[in-house]
Amino acid sequence: MMRPAVALLIVCVGGGVASLALVASMQFPDACTDADDRFAASLATLSILDAHPVTATPRGGRDSGCYSDGRLVNVMQSYRSSSPVADVLSFYREAAIADGWKPPPEDDGEGVRCFVKSVDGRNVGFSVRVREESGEDNDVYDVDVASSLLGDGWC
Repeated sequence: MMRPAVALLIVCVGGGVASLALVASMQFPDACTDADDRFAASLATLSILDAHPVTATPRGGRDSGCYSDGRLVNVMQSYRSSSPVADVLSFYREAAIADGWKPPPEDDGEGVRCFVKSVDGRNVGFSVRVREESGEDNDVYDVDVASSLLGDGWC
């Protein structure tokens, strides 16, 4: 009677280990891939990330990554500016349009909300986010380009 129970246990444990190995080797659709890393590297070369008003200076290097939720590829550059926020946003609106970025249909003609452009066959969103921190860094803003596997630009 003991042999069938041991055999069943071996089959169950062996099957479980084989199942875990199969699951571990699978590439889930939401997991970031090497192709996403290469796409992030190509986004990091976009000229809009280098554009800035004469009153702004870059803060550190570019930050980039891929986030598994929808395979969101994102590249960001931070700047510090002595210009009023409205002037910074106006600068980026003009720079984005000159660089081929398209505003959304509901665009009000002011500032930068979210512009979209096709890059390597994927829609990429461009936005500028002014940080709402208090203190000495309240003049800091982030220029961001992002794209999701879902195919839409993401801002």
